[in-house]
Amino acid sequence: MSKKLIMLNLLTALACLLWIPRQSRGATSPQKIAFQGKLLDTSNNPRNGSFDMTFKIFNAPALGSELWSETQNGIQVTNGVFSAELGAVNALTTSLFTSASAYLEVKVGLDSPMTPRQLLLMSPSAFRSLYAEDLAPGDTNYVQVGTALQSGAVFHVASGTVAGPFMATGASSFTAAGSQAFSLNTSSGIRLQAGTLLLESSANADVQGRLRASTVAATTGMLLPQGAAFQDEGAMRWDPASDFLRIGTGVSNKTVTDTDSSQTLTNKTLSSTGGNTVDATHLRTRLLASDAPSEGMTLEWNAAGSMWYPVYSATATVVPTPFHPGTNITVDCLNNSTLIVPLFIPGVLRLNQIRLRVTGTAGTTGNAGLYDSAGQLVANGGAGSINFNVVGAIAVNVVGAPKIIQPGQYYAAITCNGAFQPQVRGTALGAASVGVIKGLGYFAWNGTTLPGSITLSLITDSSNVPFMSFNE
Repeated sequence: MSKKLIMLNLLTALACLLWIPRQSRGATSPQKIAFQGKLLDTSNNPRNGSFDMTFKIFNAPALGSELWSETQNGIQVTNGVFSAELGAVNALTTSLFTSASAYLEVKVGLDSPMTPRQLLLMSPSAFRSLYAEDLAPGDTNYVQVGTALQSGAVFHVASGTVAGPFMATGASSFTAAGSQAFSLNTSSGIRLQAGTLLLESSANADVQGRLRASTVAATTGMLLPQGAAFQDEGAMRWDPASDFLRIGTGVSNKTVTDTDSSQTLTNKTLSSTGGNTVDATHLRTRLLASDAPSEGMTLEWNAAGSMWYPVYSATATVVPTPFHPGTNITVDCLNNSTLIVPLFIPGVLRLNQIRLRVTGTAGTTGNAGLYDSAGQLVANGGAGSINFNVVGAIAVNVVGAPKIIQPGQYYAAITCNGAFQPQVRGTALGAASVGVIKGLGYFAWNGTTLPGSITLSLITDSSNVPFMSFNE
């Protein structure tokens, strides 16, 4: 039987849905709408019994978009009167009421939805919720609780505490008005994980305690306080009366002077022409030649170049391998092998050429070079610098010659590519000598050039020693 509905009462709880007073946040809000109506048949007789009812909310009085719905089963109707709590099955949320108006549609059992839809009105307390509509992103003078970015706000806070981390996602600044000081008071310090602490204009950094830094770089100069140095380790002051830089050591003051002829270090004079032996890693009062090793050495001051240069007991001009070859040795490019032989260079070598002898293998090219004690390629002839097709001595010109090779342990290497196994003049020490000479052998590589670095521990021991010489 068809039915019709008389709306007796409609109470909204929009105040609970849209705005909750701070003092009631801890309480549980029902977030429901109380709804009461009277159900009549087509003859206007009141209905009695239990009925299933479906409630829906739309954004328009007809058609429009459905915003919410729920079905409540077994609603008791007495003399036509019934009551229901909208939101008892499906929760009501604040997003349902962001439009200007909302309309309720009711459907009883299998009947068609009743028309017209009913406009949902506000309860008196819901007028307070209109205040929340002014707190949209872009408005000012409020603290936004949410993830959306908001700009242009002005906060007036007498005092406050941030319990969690404070994060700025963009360029930020904190300004103290007028002559007021901006203070950061912490019990554990302030950390800059990146960037630079910049003091602009005439601003100064006044450090009451100690200033510690791994490096202090002065862009225009460094001003040191005048007077006697502190007794603390490393304290430094300029003494204008004595023309000294005083350094405190914890025991007494040491002085450092800078003149044209000498450097005074802890009351010892280092002459710029006396050829004194010093630790080059700590010599910072004069420029050091770029080819000087990092370990201890004898240095000589070069007045023309205004630089310290290393001095050795001898300078090498030709460096051969310390063996006398007499047979042919195979460079096994088919089996991915590059020959390597250790040698010691006793003095500074200005390397221009690497020489070896080949016996002739058509269609095969390669490269010869020199690795240092760390496995780094320090000199080579470049890709395809060896032509194994010729017979006799091969002179391989070093790329970037002359290469300045410092004294020390090195490893000479020969590589090749192609479908053949070229041969070079050398000697085979015999099976019993395998592993006797550390670093003599081969490593897995073939091609027209040598790799930029090798792992010395991966060299496979052998007894083949190719004839090679440097600058012969």
